[in-house]
Amino acid sequence: MSNTTTEKQKEADSWKSIGNRHMANKEYEEAYKAYCTAIQISPLGPSSHIFLSNRAAALLSLKRYSAASVDARRAITLAPTFGKAHARLGQSLYFLKDYAGAVAAYENAFQFEPDNQVTW
Repeated sequence: MSNTTTEKQKEADSWKSIGNRHMANKEYEEAYKAYCTAIQISPLGPSSHIFLSNRAAALLSLKRYSAASVDARRAITLAPTFGKAHARLGQSLYFLKDYAGAVAAYENAFQFEPDNQVTW
C-alpha cells in the first residue's frame, strides 16, 4: 500500500469511528454522514464493506429501509462472508415485507458469523 492509500484508509477509519460514536449516541443522521464520508474517501478499500454495513445500520435506524438494503447488498458484494451485512440486509428486507428474503439473509448471517450477536 502506498503512503497515500494508507493515509486515505486511516482517514476513512477515523470517519468510521466518528460514525460509531454518533450511533452510540443515537445521532443517526450524523452517523450516516460520517459513514458517507468514509465511503467517499475509500469506496473500495479493505474496510469499505464495514463502512457500507455501518451506513446500512444508520439507515435502518432512520427507517430508510430500501437504502439500507442497497448498502447491505453492496457490502455483501465486497465481502460475501461478512455476517453483519447479511444481518442488516435481513432487517431491511423484513421492514420491506420481503419475509422470505429476510429469512435467507439472516440464515446467511448466522452461517458466516454464528458467534456474532448481530447475526442472531
